[in-house]
Amino acid sequence: MISGYSSVCDWWSVGVILFEMLVGHPPFYAHTPIETQQKVINWKSTLKIPSESKLSQDSKDLILRLLCGAKERLGVSGASEVKNHKFFASINMDGLRKQIAPFVPKIRYATDTSNFDPVDPDKLRNSDSEDLMRRLDSKMENGKHPEHAFFEFTFRRFFDDAGHPCPLPDPNSPVYV
Repeated sequence: MISGYSSVCDWWSVGVILFEMLVGHPPFYAHTPIETQQKVINWKSTLKIPSESKLSQDSKDLILRLLCGAKERLGVSGASEVKNHKFFASINMDGLRKQIAPFVPKIRYATDTSNFDPVDPDKLRNSDSEDLMRRLDSKMENGKHPEHAFFEFTFRRFFDDAGHPCPLPDPNSPVYV
């Protein structure tokens, strides 16, 4: 019997992102959405960590313990399972928010984008094109999104203290850039 999704599926997403960050490409890359879907569905036979990626055993273990069946997935009993994995052994999770980031970008003004790679204008899609607008309009019915975007979205800030959000800074306090 198929059951609904829980926040455990978000740990799968963390595994996918970690794989892409460490390996350099998505774990289920394919040329079409249908092929990608088939690779995800058949993850037991399609998930492969390339040997040329030269990942540490801890990296491989973390990826494989996130990209696995929901009942076996790291994080099923809470974020502490993930935080306590050997991959994160060198990180002081309790003092993480107090540490200075290894790279602090210099921001000169509110809309400064100098820290991002330049975008080739020839590769941009024209979002104002009539064809795109026509395609989007054809997918809408009475102003409602047909695919129920973000329906049952489960993201939470897993690394917060026991599921309680970290306090946000006072909006009236000064911002230092």
